[in-house]
Amino acid sequence: MKDLTKGNIIRLLIAFSVPLLIGNIFQQLYNIVDTKVVGEILGEDALAAIGASSPIFNLIVGALNGLGNGFGIVVAKFYGAKDMKRMRQAVANAICLCLGITVLVTVISLFLIRPLLVLLNTPEDIFERCTGYIRVIIMFMIFTAAYNLCAAILRALGDTIRPLIFLIMATAINVGLDILFVGVLRMDVQGAAYATVIAQAISFVCCIIYIIKKCPELHLKQEDFSFDIKVIGELMGQGLAMAFMLCFVSIGTLILQGAINKFGTGIISAHTIARKISEIFMLPFSTLGVAAATFTGQNYGAGRYDRIRTGIRDAILISWIWAVFVIATVYLFAPFLIRLISGATTPEIVETAQRYLRFDTPFYFVLGILIILRNAMQGLGRKIVPMISSGIELLGKLIVAWILAERMGYFGIIISEPATWILCTILLCITFFSDARIRKTVS
Repeated sequence: MKDLTKGNIIRLLIAFSVPLLIGNIFQQLYNIVDTKVVGEILGEDALAAIGASSPIFNLIVGALNGLGNGFGIVVAKFYGAKDMKRMRQAVANAICLCLGITVLVTVISLFLIRPLLVLLNTPEDIFERCTGYIRVIIMFMIFTAAYNLCAAILRALGDTIRPLIFLIMATAINVGLDILFVGVLRMDVQGAAYATVIAQAISFVCCIIYIIKKCPELHLKQEDFSFDIKVIGELMGQGLAMAFMLCFVSIGTLILQGAINKFGTGIISAHTIARKISEIFMLPFSTLGVAAATFTGQNYGAGRYDRIRTGIRDAILISWIWAVFVIATVYLFAPFLIRLISGATTPEIVETAQRYLRFDTPFYFVLGILIILRNAMQGLGRKIVPMISSGIELLGKLIVAWILAERMGYFGIIISEPATWILCTILLCITFFSDARIRKTVS
């Protein structure tokens, strides 16, 4: 476990973030392997089916992951304050809340799959494949939610190494199962979905075994499951704030996918490939965001506001260094990356995906600030402004889907995210740096 309330800040951020980043890369490999295997074995229509269903998956599972991350912020605050009794109470109540909410969301989501796909203008030639893929993911998302809660709790205590190890193991299994289910057993896109959920289940089991054997501070007793309205209120406040924040972003992506689906299978495939590559490049930003939330949460609990300001500044600097690398890579190697990730050879698909990447990546300087500040404010207990910024992002994508996509075609989709990033970042900068607790630390 790692105490983030003392020691060199940059070293702590890097030591915390690097294992988390590697873990996120392996988690993304689930999707990349699905894309690679499905694209090469089943063809571009199957690839489009996974791409068209991804926004639904991101909306539902992303909301549950946000809930777990919000719970982790509360645990981090109690850990930073060295209040172990309340920390165990928070963990116990988080488990109960996560289980109940996940079961409820699973049941509701299974009834909404087909109406959502219809609402998204999903092409008829890939509709049934989309339905089959997303249904498997949703039916077993309890394992995804459970693993992410366990990982969020370990991260709240400063441990990012063990979740990484478990993800590496699971990813290797996922690769093998993808080849077996899709390539050998010919289970179509559902095979890729089963491979993903089985791998997530293995990650969860490994996490539980490690916590039982190696984390005595997380060994819960019956009294830890006592109903504490204040602790539950904090958990639900942070959890729902993070969940709604990610929901707004995912709903915006869902709306955009509906606009994209009108352009046909070729554009869907190109956008799917570009988004897969973008998600890889964005991983360090999301990793720094998690680090910022945990770092801020622990130091908030300890009353170390001076370290919070310095830590956020250092995290933004690291994100800018990464942005420079990404921009150079995209402008030099975009066509190669597109073919490597997807196996796509159609010139129109490669060109469309390349255009998306080369326009969006220069705005990663803004994206880094956005993600870090959004998460840091959650760590400070400031829940409303991050939600408002996510609402602005949703509104921007609504405007794109209803107006720009009709007038500008796919280029209207491309410019949507940079425009909303800029607006959201301005709001977050004004709010974060005007916070009295942060401002008073300036000498």
